[in-house]
Amino acid sequence: MFVITEDHYGEPAPRRYTVQAHGGPTELNLVLESLQVAAASLSRAEALTEEQGRALSGITAELFGSVAGLALHFRIPLLGAQLGISLAETSVAAWAMGETARAVRIAHGRYRETEALLRQSMGAARHLGQYPQIQPHLLDPQGDKALADAWGRTALVNLGQGFALLLKLLARKQPVLRSSQEALGLVHQSLLEKARRISRGSRQRLSRETRALAATEVDTLGEHLQAQAEVAELGDFSISSRPQPGAPARHLIHLPGLELPEGLQDIDREDLAQGELDLSAGRGLNSLLDAGTNGSAHLQEVIDQALQDSGAQPGDELVITGYSLGGLHARNIAAGGRLASKYRISQVATVAAPAREGPTLPGIRTTSFQDANDPVPKLLGASSELSADRVQITYEHQDPQAEPRGVFGASHDYAHNIEAIRILEAQESQHLDAGQRVHLAELNDSLRGDHGATVYSTEWDSKGVDELEEVIAELAGGLDQLPAGGGSGFERAQDETVEQR
Repeated sequence: MFVITEDHYGEPAPRRYTVQAHGGPTELNLVLESLQVAAASLSRAEALTEEQGRALSGITAELFGSVAGLALHFRIPLLGAQLGISLAETSVAAWAMGETARAVRIAHGRYRETEALLRQSMGAARHLGQYPQIQPHLLDPQGDKALADAWGRTALVNLGQGFALLLKLLARKQPVLRSSQEALGLVHQSLLEKARRISRGSRQRLSRETRALAATEVDTLGEHLQAQAEVAELGDFSISSRPQPGAPARHLIHLPGLELPEGLQDIDREDLAQGELDLSAGRGLNSLLDAGTNGSAHLQEVIDQALQDSGAQPGDELVITGYSLGGLHARNIAAGGRLASKYRISQVATVAAPAREGPTLPGIRTTSFQDANDPVPKLLGASSELSADRVQITYEHQDPQAEPRGVFGASHDYAHNIEAIRILEAQESQHLDAGQRVHLAELNDSLRGDHGATVYSTEWDSKGVDELEEVIAELAGGLDQLPAGGGSGFERAQDETVEQR
């Protein structure tokens, strides 16, 4: 985390770069993966044993429910006893295997939940504990304002999550508090639910007009992200396809971040209430709701259409990178859906993306990169599950010449994260263990090559956009009824220049 030194004052100077990496093929994760595989084998054995038990039960009923069962021979009762014992042993074995498999899964799930909670809590505690070192930068005119700004935004998110957790714990024992919590924001919650339903009922369409990016030689993730920097300006996602000798073709998909509506800085709550917010952008609020509530089903549909247009065949390999909102979409794709059922997804890399709870599909390697002072990965209050195939890399990188900017601060900036990743790639032996270095090397191998990209654009159907704009206007009208205060975060964000998120 931050170590405040003299170079934070006066002339800009190089600063310490730190990394915290979690997950990957560690001994513990490999043991847990082995237990999961064993549990899956036990479940299959349980199903087979139950099937054999049913067959044995049928044979027993057939044999002793017929005239043959009345045959006057001393071996007939012995055979019946043996069949009964075998049937009982089969039932006990099936039950034992099933209970063992379920116990392994429950233990694994609880361990991952505890691991995520500890990692999230300790990170928040370390961050908030830096306040004594950050305070001089807030008060001193010569202090690092970008540093204080980035820290402050992330601290607000951490405080909000801590307050929400505390309120939830207290509400369990205090009926009055629980009732107040349930009543608080009930109207706004209903509006948000309505927005979710509208988003799910909307349709995202692929534009036939495409743009081409010049071919660029790529060896690492940092170079690949730099080569895709123009995608956010030209469209909504890009696809780079290349054949592989003796193997299915590989398609590289890049998903940029949230596209904020044009003229957002000039919009106030009155304008929102009058429905003047344009939500037709392919990566706008509709896309955010698609990622947050719909498993990115709409985006997966248009990407599949674009893949078919580019000549992709079922079974082809997909490598997906995503920034910010695009990273959340990428994580949804790795968790399952249309693309995973049709193609083989081998690698998913996300940068500055909100965390997503739950596992990914087996065989997909995921790598997430984020700055310790970027509030976006913590916005949803989730913590991504780790495994032998999932690595989370949190770096702390500060540009001494950075200025406070953007809705989410300088640490969320696309170029800032590319620079941090390139530093990591140059110093990986200092920050990553052997297994994590192999994990990163395999990601780079999947991106390596000289290939151009085709940029695709999308738009949302007008009916869904109109309905969502009505919900936003209704929500803004409700906000106008709130008591006036010192200004909301939204109003402060209006005064900032916003690029892609």
